[in-house]
Amino acid sequence: MTLSNNQIKLINSLHSKKGRIDNNLFLVEGEKGIRELLDSSFKIEFIVLNHKEIQSELNFGETPIYYESESNVVKYSSLTTNEYGFAIVHSQIFTQNDFSFIRGYTVVLDGIRDPGNLGTILRICDWYGINQLVCSKDTTEYYNPKVISASMGSFHRIKFLYVDLSEFLDQFSRIPMIGASLDGKNVHEYEFPSNGFVVFGNESEGIRSQVKGALTDLVKIPSWGMAESLNVAISAGIILDNIKRQN
Repeated sequence: MTLSNNQIKLINSLHSKKGRIDNNLFLVEGEKGIRELLDSSFKIEFIVLNHKEIQSELNFGETPIYYESESNVVKYSSLTTNEYGFAIVHSQIFTQNDFSFIRGYTVVLDGIRDPGNLGTILRICDWYGINQLVCSKDTTEYYNPKVISASMGSFHRIKFLYVDLSEFLDQFSRIPMIGASLDGKNVHEYEFPSNGFVVFGNESEGIRSQVKGALTDLVKIPSWGMAESLNVAISAGIILDNIKRQN
């Protein structure tokens, strides 16, 4: 089967945030993402593959598959390097009822704007077995294609909320809340509690003051060189590694 004009218009609309929200659909692009998707609970509307993959060993079940030329796959994709194919997928929306804040850690993001950073943080959370993410309302959109791509398939194992962080954190004042900050305690010497929230701030501004006021402690990654700062995703990996080694 080949795509209809209406399907092509739908695919193109999913390149924008408005189109993804209006249609409650998003794109998963590339072989790695599609392989992960087939093992997930996400509902797939249809998949578009490079016609060279017509003998693919993947089990697509009853999902409609459309085969297009390599040039068309690249043309319809949001990624310039995607020659394999992509899937049109129904978005999942989580509520606070889907979360448990009693055991383990939940990652909180305050104003993370770069989709590559968000996607990498999803991958890091998945690596360390953390499956809950709370985002400020101005954090970049979870279903942005660059986020999905950078997550390398980890997006489907993470529950996420977008909230007013100050109001949200006020509801959990008894749970430890630890923020990453340059004026915090040395992360290598800090004793992390067995559960809590760990908060990471905006790439250039850090954690905002109204959020910082709700935190119970701050930690920093000490520097031995001359670099001004660390990428937020790298910081998240280092701090989560320290949490997991202790717990």
